[in-house]
Amino acid sequence: MTLNSFFKRTIFNFNKETALKQRSSGQRYALTIIRYTPEPTSVTGTFDTGTAAVTWLGVPTDSDCLVEASVWRDNVSLGDFCLWCSEAYAVARIGEHRDHNASNLNGPIPINNVISFKDDDGSLYTPSSELVLPREAGIRAIHTWLIDLEHPGFLHWS
Repeated sequence: MTLNSFFKRTIFNFNKETALKQRSSGQRYALTIIRYTPEPTSVTGTFDTGTAAVTWLGVPTDSDCLVEASVWRDNVSLGDFCLWCSEAYAVARIGEHRDHNASNLNGPIPINNVISFKDDDGSLYTPSSELVLPREAGIRAIHTWLIDLEHPGFLHWS
């Protein structure tokens, strides 16, 4: 690890920890759901608490959608969460100082074919099979993250 990356990570963690302690003052949650009907259309909401964000998001029922969530304290990003959904499957990624991709704790789930997801512009995104999760696990992960901004422990994060 270089000295520069050490300082960046230390500063990021300090900002995140400080902001989490001051959760009720100035923290913003922004969520966007992109639906494909068939062209990408988006709906966005902004909230003061993770609980309000989870309530607004609910459980997306679109067979294909992309959920993007970001949390800010003043002008400091505390991270973002992207959740791609396709039928019964999902891919989850947390962005902080770098991307952290989710995978199952017990290894890849059995899938008989290639699963593709639609990206924000409607183009297809085909992740490696190790990153494909059951949709319920992906939705549970984004709900959990919105509440505490921690990597949900029921998934492995790279």
